[in-house]
Amino acid sequence: MALPTGFTRLKVCSVEEMRRIDEEAVKRFGLSHELLMEDAGSAIYSLILREIGLQGKRFCIVAGTGNNGGDALVVARRLYASGASVEAFIVGDITKFTEPAKKNFELVKAMEIPLHMIQTDNDVKLFTEKARECDVFVVGLIGIGLKGEVAGVRRGVIEAINSLNKVVISVDIPSGIGGDNGRVYGVAVKSAYTVTFGLPKYGNILYPGYYYCGKLYVSHLSYSPQLLNSDEIRVELNYPVPPPERVKWGHKGTFGKFLAIAGARYYYGAPYYVAYSFLKAGGGYSRLATPKSVAPFIAAKNSEIVFIPLEETEEGSIAMKNLDTILRIVNEFDIDIVAVGPGTSLNPETQELVRKLVETINRPVIVDGDGITAISKDLSIVRKRKAPTIITPHLGEFSRLTQLSIQQILEDPIGVLRKTCIELSSYITLKGAHTLVCRPDGYIYINMTGNPGMAKAGMGDVLTGAIAAMYGIGYRDLGEATRMGVLVHGLAGDLVAKEIGEDGVTPDDVVEYLPKAIKILREEPNKIVDEYFPKVI
Repeated sequence: MALPTGFTRLKVCSVEEMRRIDEEAVKRFGLSHELLMEDAGSAIYSLILREIGLQGKRFCIVAGTGNNGGDALVVARRLYASGASVEAFIVGDITKFTEPAKKNFELVKAMEIPLHMIQTDNDVKLFTEKARECDVFVVGLIGIGLKGEVAGVRRGVIEAINSLNKVVISVDIPSGIGGDNGRVYGVAVKSAYTVTFGLPKYGNILYPGYYYCGKLYVSHLSYSPQLLNSDEIRVELNYPVPPPERVKWGHKGTFGKFLAIAGARYYYGAPYYVAYSFLKAGGGYSRLATPKSVAPFIAAKNSEIVFIPLEETEEGSIAMKNLDTILRIVNEFDIDIVAVGPGTSLNPETQELVRKLVETINRPVIVDGDGITAISKDLSIVRKRKAPTIITPHLGEFSRLTQLSIQQILEDPIGVLRKTCIELSSYITLKGAHTLVCRPDGYIYINMTGNPGMAKAGMGDVLTGAIAAMYGIGYRDLGEATRMGVLVHGLAGDLVAKEIGEDGVTPDDVVEYLPKAIKILREEPNKIVDEYFPKVI
C-alpha cells in the first residue's frame, strides 16, 4: 500500500552510510565539504530564527576541532552578521582542525568574534563562569565520529552546559551520543533542539539518544535525493499506512479469524489481553485455546471471545495431549493467524507443545512471551517453517534468542536484529522505546509511537492481538500488518497517557483506546506524522 498523498519516507542511516553519502556527494555530484558545512550552519541559523529569535539573546558557540565544530562556527558567523551577541569557545587543540573547520575558524577570527580556547581543567572552570551569562548554546563538540567514552576537558564542558539549564541546540547529534546506537558514552549534551544533516542517524532516533536530541529536525542540505533515498539504506521510520476500507457487507470472518493459544494457572491476563485486543483493534473472530480451569475466569470478564478449553498438566498449563485438537481447530475453522505462547508458562511439557505447534501450524504464527523461551531452545523449527513467523521479544527475550548479552545487543541493535531476522527468515518486533520491526530480508522500521507508561506486564499481549487484528482487517503484507500493529498499539498508549498521565497507563486502558487509535490511522494519518516524526527543514 502507498503512503498517503504528500508523504515522503524518511530513511535512517548508520554512521558509515552517512560517510558514504558524503563521499558520493563530493565525487559524483561535485559538492564540496565547505559548501555542505555552510549549508549545515545555515540550517541551524534558520532554526534559531524560527524557534528562538535573536533579540536580547546571548549565544555561546561550543565547537570541537572536527567538521561538527566547523558547522557550529558557521552558525557563529551567521549570528554575528545578523547583529546577535555571540561568543565562540573552541575545545581542543586548534592544530587538529579539519581543513573545512579550520577555514571557518580563520573566518571567525577575521570577523573579530570573541574567541576562547578550552584545553585545560582551569579553562573549563573559566568557561563555566562565562557560560552563566549565555542564553543559548549551539554545541558542535563531538559529531557522529565519537570514539569511546567522553572524558577529560570535553566531559567537563558537557557537564557544565548541562548544569546551567539553558537552551541548547545540538549540531547533527548531541555530543556524547553514539551515532549507531543512541547510547550515552559517559556523558551527553541534553538538548532542546537538534538539527541533523542529510538523514537522521540511528543515534538520533534510538533511545536514549532521541531523548537527548530534544526536538529533532532534519536538513537535507544540498544532498541529492538519489543519495538520501538509496535502496542501500535499509532502515526507515515507521510511517502510517491507513488500513483497507472496512467493507459494508463484511461479516466476522471477513475481518480475520484468530486463534490464541495462551494462558496457564495463575496467568489470566495474558490470554485475556491477546484475545480481546484482537477484537478491539478491528479483528472479526477471536478464539482462545486456554486451560479449562482458566477459561471460566476470563469468560466472566469477557463474553465476546470464543473459548476452547484445553486439558491441563498438573501445574495447570496446556498439556501435550491437546496437540491434535489444536491443529484440527486451525484447519477446520480455517484460522487466518495464530498466536502461541502468551502466559503459557515454562512447564517443560507445555514448552515442548509450543515447539511442536510452531513447527506444525501451516498459518502465520506470532510467537510471544513464554513461546519465545520455548523456541529459543531449538531455533531450527523456526527456520524450517513454510508459513510466515512473527516473533515479538523484549530485550531479555531477544537476548535468549540470540545468545548475546543485552549489552552486546545495545551496542549494535540494528545490526544484531537484521542478522537474526535474516537467519530465522522471520519478522521480529524488538519491543522497547521506539520498537524496531524487521522483515525477513533485513529491512527495518523504527516505530515512533508509545511512552514509558506502557512498560507494564500485559502490554506485549495487547500488541500481539493488535498485530493479528491488522492482518485480519486486510493488511495482506504481513510486515505491514506487524508494523501497523506496533504503531497503533503505541498510539493507543499515548492517547491514554494524554488522558490520565503516563504513570497510570494499564493494558486495560490501551485495549479500550485501540479503536480510537485505528480511527486516527484510518482518517488522520497526517496527524500522526505531524506529532511524532522529525520535521524536515
